Amino acid sequence: MRPGSSSSHAPPAEKEKLRRDRMKDLYSTLAALLNLQPYETKSLPSFLDQATTSLKHLKEKVYRLKVRKEKLEKEVNRNAESSTQHGLKLVHVTEPEDQKLEVNLIFTENNKRVVPVELYRVIEQGGAEITSLYSRTVGHNIYCTIHAQAFQPRLGFDAKQIEAQLRELVY
Repeated sequence: MRPGSSSSHAPPAEKEKLRRDRMKDLYSTLAALLNLQPYETKSLPSFLDQATTSLKHLKEKVYRLKVRKEKLEKEVNRNAESSTQHGLKLVHVTEPEDQKLEVNLIFTENNKRVVPVELYRVIEQGGAEITSLYSRTVGHNIYCTIHAQAFQPRLGFDAKQIEAQLRELVY
């Protein structure tokens, strides 16, 4: 190609090479975004099938999370009036996956009865090990999400017992 000439005047073979390189970059980006093996390790149709399946699973997961969010929001609204005198709006414990635990707490910041260390103790005594904790204050409410997993997968934990102990502790 002559210096200063545009790519539109490139020979067809060079244009095709640029197109293939661009597609290769796009496939690599897709693999990185979906946490898939690089597409070079498989045939292109197989890679695209895997990417499609992965996208469908992500879409289903988004739907399940939206439904769960709506359910929790309804429960918050339903419980808001009945327990505001205690400064707590919600204690909800779920087992989203095997041997995993999620605790959602919403309480007012002036609720002095809630001591985080006690919450952790209840969860750990129930047979679960805390893996992550997220807490955020919005207005006068504190939103807390605790993720945990079973100390010993064979033994597991009792989510209902943990939930009952947390309610007893907070109310």
